[in-house]
Amino acid sequence: MDQSFPTTYSPPRPSLAVRLNAPETRGAMQELVRLAAGLGLAAVYGLALGARSGGVALVQHALGASAGLAAVGVLGMPALFVLLSLVNAPVSPSAMLSAGARSLASAGFVLAGLAPSAALLAVTIESPEAAAFVTRAGLTLGGGIGLFQLLSSLRSMLVELPPQARLKCYGLLLGFCLFAIMLAARVWYVLPILKGAA
Repeated sequence: MDQSFPTTYSPPRPSLAVRLNAPETRGAMQELVRLAAGLGLAAVYGLALGARSGGVALVQHALGASAGLAAVGVLGMPALFVLLSLVNAPVSPSAMLSAGARSLASAGFVLAGLAPSAALLAVTIESPEAAAFVTRAGLTLGGGIGLFQLLSSLRSMLVELPPQARLKCYGLLLGFCLFAIMLAARVWYVLPILKGAA
């Protein structure tokens, strides 16, 4: 007796080239490139700060300057997405990635623009306290502009919400801002120039 089992039809999977060229994949890749560019530009600011001591300090400052922004992106953005989703905010992973990448790129552009003057001041200022003040001012300006860019992007997503739900989202955004400021400041505190190293 011939027993045959019915076969199920599964459509062929698209090739890797087709999947990589899909519009959503290309959009995500562009945002990741933007994110990496922002981190690289922040590292340029760190290199400028490291010129004060030279040597290993160049690498320490380059990694430390971009690490503060990366920590907020890696630890803060997923948590913010989950919290906004819990209050039924109209956010998606791709929209959050885009908003985070754009804000990080904005912060990186500002820091890279400040790098030449930061290098000049870091090398010529004799007082470690004054050098630390200049460093804090640059990091605060870059981080603040990046945070403002993020809040602007997220607020535009929340326009359609009812007032009560929008108020909850604004409360979450305020909490995120405080978290982001404290986390970035904590990571940046390890920079030797902020510890008073000559």
